[in-house]
Amino acid sequence: MSKKYLYLLFAFTTAILSCNKAIELYPLDVPSAETFYTNETEIQGGVNACYTFITAGNNGYFAPEYSMDALTETVFIRGGGFAQNVMQSVLDFKEGHFRTLWLNMYQGIARCNLMLQKIEENKSKLSAATIKQFQGEVYFLRAFYYLRLTNMFGDVVYLDKPVSTVDEGKNVGRTAKAEVLKKIYADFDLSYQLLTGSTVKQIGRVTAGAAMAYKARAALQNNDWAVAAAAAKVVIDSKQYNLMPKYSTLFTEAVLNSAGNTEQIFTQQHLVTANNATNFPQYTSARSVSGGFTTIVPTQNMMDSYQCTDGKDINTSAVYNKLKPYDNRDPRMRYCFVVPGDMWNGFVYETRQDKPNTLNDQGQTVRNLDSYNSTVFTSFTGYLVRKYYDFKYAKTLSQCETPFMLCRYAEVLLTFAEAKIELNQIDADCINAINLVRGRSDVAMPQVTAGINQTDMRKIVRYERKVELWNENLRWDDLKRWKRAEVVLTRPIMGRPVLGEFNVYPTIQFDEFGEPIYDYTKYKPHPSTDYRVLILTNFNKSRDYLWPIPETELSLNPNLKQNPGW
Repeated sequence: MSKKYLYLLFAFTTAILSCNKAIELYPLDVPSAETFYTNETEIQGGVNACYTFITAGNNGYFAPEYSMDALTETVFIRGGGFAQNVMQSVLDFKEGHFRTLWLNMYQGIARCNLMLQKIEENKSKLSAATIKQFQGEVYFLRAFYYLRLTNMFGDVVYLDKPVSTVDEGKNVGRTAKAEVLKKIYADFDLSYQLLTGSTVKQIGRVTAGAAMAYKARAALQNNDWAVAAAAAKVVIDSKQYNLMPKYSTLFTEAVLNSAGNTEQIFTQQHLVTANNATNFPQYTSARSVSGGFTTIVPTQNMMDSYQCTDGKDINTSAVYNKLKPYDNRDPRMRYCFVVPGDMWNGFVYETRQDKPNTLNDQGQTVRNLDSYNSTVFTSFTGYLVRKYYDFKYAKTLSQCETPFMLCRYAEVLLTFAEAKIELNQIDADCINAINLVRGRSDVAMPQVTAGINQTDMRKIVRYERKVELWNENLRWDDLKRWKRAEVVLTRPIMGRPVLGEFNVYPTIQFDEFGEPIYDYTKYKPHPSTDYRVLILTNFNKSRDYLWPIPETELSLNPNLKQNPGW
């Protein structure tokens, strides 16, 4: 089946299944579930539709294909009200996004349960290989949706078959998160078994490797270290994946679409013809790009987190120079960020208010469209996102077809290393996993050596997750499982100074995990000659580790009960 046909069928089937109003239950112009899924093509369409909610966010800029890391200190979204409200802990259980996410995940689960039933009912019409492929994909997707639900809501309603009556749906209770996690593991295991040996190799399709990688992720996110290490080891030992040699090109469309990309494990495709292209370039573009919004930007908090090339923070490194703050830093910073002085979109990039003009790539002085002097809607932090950005879409900013890796081999290596560290099994395999990530030809950060204690190794692997996986939608869950959200997310979110030079700013302090600390009482709001304070955050540790059960769901079914503090 061609990629184009697959996605058109996906879009068609999604449209069929998306009707949920009472009057639309039995439309006369489209087939019903009872009569439609009776052959391989139709069932394939139903399986495709199970993928619909993989990147469901439906809250403006806050979505997996844009930046869920904006719930943390590493990414800032101008106008991203929901993310900022979460970070300031000012929402209640009536917030619409909570219900949207809850419903989206359960729609995905409902589709999975329906398709598992239809595959079973039509086994006589499908080949054994096709049955295994379809079931393997659907078991993975059901586990994927439940994992996201439990990460956000804790105990959730667990259903493994279609709901047939209203009363059944209204009277169900929540299942303990620990029990749901066992079922998630079981679905990932089934998916792995069914898809092992599959010859279907298509970007965006679930594979056996993806199933085991996500089992490792699920275990890690629940501090289940032994399961995480074992699942990650299966992926490593499969020899199906390898790190790509260069971080600098890993997130380019050419590499992402290449059959030779050995690092991507599970990737979300985007196609204009399937109506699932993204606005990523528009949200991350410089103001010098016509129509660019510059809304999703890296933070100063993240900038300050990058170590120097000697493996030390900017407060202790001998190679850090305040006059040249972007030099001698972990190379991944420059591969992820556009920083002042970079040639970008044919102009020297700079946001400072006292820089109304800049140079173009011909050396000519021109108006600086990215300066605060030109617009108050330039980058609020002074930086731009380079990672995944492609100038190919500079004139079609809302029609981006760049695939996004939802899971890649570097994450699996770091999952394996962290799990081994927490088990205090810091052996050669553990150290090698970290060194592989740090040792790409264009990264080459100092290698980890034997003999480092558990506390220091924990700091190293957490640093690696923060910088290697920046803006890949994992930071929020990391901070929660480490119980660090109550610390990191009570510090101000900072931007680059509007005016002034780095050498006049206070020295950044770092905590025991290498996270920057800011005494915002010494800083003044914009405009100033000091750091820019974007928002002051708050995290209620007795409440905010879980999101609330949506108000409408509680009204329909009081058996669900609310999470503590909401």
